[in-house]
Amino acid sequence: MQTNLFRWLFEDPVTAGSNGGLPGTEPFHFLWPWLIFCIAGLLITFYYSVEGRKRFVKSKPLAKRMLDNYLGWFAVICFIGLPLIFARVYLDGYFFAWRFWRYLWLLSLLVWAGVWVFHLVKRYPQERAGYDAYKSRQQYMPRGNKRKAASR
Repeated sequence: MQTNLFRWLFEDPVTAGSNGGLPGTEPFHFLWPWLIFCIAGLLITFYYSVEGRKRFVKSKPLAKRMLDNYLGWFAVICFIGLPLIFARVYLDGYFFAWRFWRYLWLLSLLVWAGVWVFHLVKRYPQERAGYDAYKSRQQYMPRGNKRKAASR
């Protein structure tokens, strides 16, 4: 049996169900895992932005900057995933119900995870070493007298 990848990616669930011999639309088996993933991703990002920045990474500026950047993009990816799931479930025969959009979304999630792992493995240790060197240099720098500066 030969499958046509183009047709498989760009076929709406109603047509795919009728071509596959199903009485209705093609079922969407991953509704709950995707929905839970997207909602959990948005909740984690929201918690981090409200409370986690102050509690977990208050004294670690490199980790704070990294989490700010990458969790922001993670929230965008999760936010885009919710309308794609909605379109697949409720808008069966329309443009955004195609498999192509869900696999493009999954590809963006994998690219995001790859960039984050690359940053953790390759760039974060270099930035950490540079920050530690900066902190050790700062302890030998003379500090200004705030009392003299305020009286002028």
